[in-house]
Amino acid sequence: MNNKFVQKYKKFLIPALIVLGGMVLVFALITGYYFVYLGAPANKKGTEITFVVTKGDGVRKISANLEKDKIISQDITFMLYLKLSGLSSSIKAGEYRLSPSMSPLTIADILTKGKVASKKITIPEGWTIDDIGNYLEKQGVVKKVDFVAATEKNYSYDFLADKPAGQSLEGYLFPDTYQISATATSEDIVRLMLDTFSQKLTSDIRAAISKSGMNIYETVTLASIVEREVSKPEERKVVAGIFLNRLNTGMALESCATIQYILKSNEERFSYVQTRVESLYNTYLHPGLPVGPIGNSGIDSIQAVLFPERTSYLYFFSSNGTTYYSKTLDEHEAKIAKYLK
Repeated sequence: MNNKFVQKYKKFLIPALIVLGGMVLVFALITGYYFVYLGAPANKKGTEITFVVTKGDGVRKISANLEKDKIISQDITFMLYLKLSGLSSSIKAGEYRLSPSMSPLTIADILTKGKVASKKITIPEGWTIDDIGNYLEKQGVVKKVDFVAATEKNYSYDFLADKPAGQSLEGYLFPDTYQISATATSEDIVRLMLDTFSQKLTSDIRAAISKSGMNIYETVTLASIVEREVSKPEERKVVAGIFLNRLNTGMALESCATIQYILKSNEERFSYVQTRVESLYNTYLHPGLPVGPIGNSGIDSIQAVLFPERTSYLYFFSSNGTTYYSKTLDEHEAKIAKYLK
């Protein structure tokens, strides 16, 4: 019976097998080409560029833009891969650093996993605007001149209400580790740091400032001095108390940190002549707080000013990692003679 069946349909079977074989071959070729395409970069020598995916962009538009920017060679094939893989709705909005030297598979992985382009920067406590600007330029983030200019602009934050007109944002640029977008401007970075300052300025901190008798500007000014004078949290509370004692008795703060700021120096000791340099930041010449902050302090220094350790000390100095405190000038000078050699 099988032979009869074969004989009966032989004239149809052979052409059908030929057609089927051809279809299998074509499918294999297409599939092979498809996977070869996905693994091959559009241009092995291509350079990296910033590619932006806007919220709401569909897979068709994204694929077309990738081809337009010459990151991939065939938008339809790329789009087909995303659709067949169930990834077409997984692409995340954001800024990406992509290159034609990447394979379409790599590009798809970056886009669907949201591996946005950013750079990590770390701003230490106590750095000045000048320090931050130097660092950002060295890191290739923004130019120092642009960053400094951005800190001199007006920003709408309630905690800046008592900042004197004409003063920069020194003291308000919160030191922290940040992820910066590849296309971030100087103003974007400033706003990010101000936003962080706002977050750190909790309702409890604001309440403590109100009770302290100082405003926010005066608080960050004193905190910036404490930040630069000592580094240990427990020392900061004592030193903050000493400065508050001096302010309450009308004594000059006589902080070397303010001379460092004026002279842009990292020296720990200054001559009498150096302490006479005329500046509204000079706390040797002018009693009370300086005209503004001398750096950007962390939350520990702000809290030290708001919750100081109350003592009878009026003097202090640090040597070889140890801070010495005194109640009288004679005691202070005796300790200097003994420990500063």
